[in-house]
Amino acid sequence: MIYRKQEDFTVEKRDMALLIEVEDELDNMDKAFEQLAGHGHASGEFRRLDYVFDVIQHNSHQCFSSESEESMQAFFDVMQDKGRTAEERADILLSGYYVK
Repeated sequence: MIYRKQEDFTVEKRDMALLIEVEDELDNMDKAFEQLAGHGHASGEFRRLDYVFDVIQHNSHQCFSSESEESMQAFFDVMQDKGRTAEERADILLSGYYVK
């Protein structure tokens, strides 16, 4: 099996947009679970759903993927900006350029 180093691998904008759309739908499902069952995936039962969020962040521009609090907040702000399309958010996350 061949493994690529992270610097050799880049996510295309359309793939990033699809991942963002999946994350948006997971967020919608989580809200529905909370309404129906009183708790969502934060209860720990579906914690692997967070892997989509992690994959998006790990493949974002380094200004959104570092461990700093500022970087994490900027990434979260972009992901939660539902006023932008998934394609627009993908472009921001891949380019590193974000204006609120």
